[in-house]
Amino acid sequence: MTMILALISVAIPSALVAYAVYWRHSQSKRRAADWDSIVARLRSNSEFNFDEVAERYLYSDGIRATPKDIWTRIDGANGLWAMYTNAGVLMQLADYAAEHGQDVPEELIEELRSDALQIRSAVIMALVKYGFSRSGVAASVNAHRAATAYSGMLAHITTLFQEHSALYFPRFLEAM
Repeated sequence: MTMILALISVAIPSALVAYAVYWRHSQSKRRAADWDSIVARLRSNSEFNFDEVAERYLYSDGIRATPKDIWTRIDGANGLWAMYTNAGVLMQLADYAAEHGQDVPEELIEELRSDALQIRSAVIMALVKYGFSRSGVAASVNAHRAATAYSGMLAHITTLFQEHSALYFPRFLEAM
């Protein structure tokens, strides 16, 4: 029994230290990333038909698809996962623009963080519902929420680049 307690008392702190080192390394790697390496991880919106679902998604937020048909229009779980991944990449682009742009309001960055969190939460919920029921209908409401939040995030990040990082704006549009 004492052997198990001794093992646990060594294993838990060791695991925490290992995770702290990993986290610190990934954060420094993330901060050192340049524009092209970040954009290379971005999945094109046309790849999962998001341009068919949203109205002028870069400049305004609005979804043309209903919750009933959004699942099929975004290619189901594939489109949801693309939104999930792009939310993180878009947040990293926003951080990059904040570091290299001019007078980026903290409120806009926080709004983008909130958008990314909403997207990721809605995607996880939709995928869980789809996984348990194997029905796109059960997941479609959360898929619609994810698409709405994703559209909002694209509009907010477009504003960020247009108004505070004009040098990167054309490159951002090209990447989308």
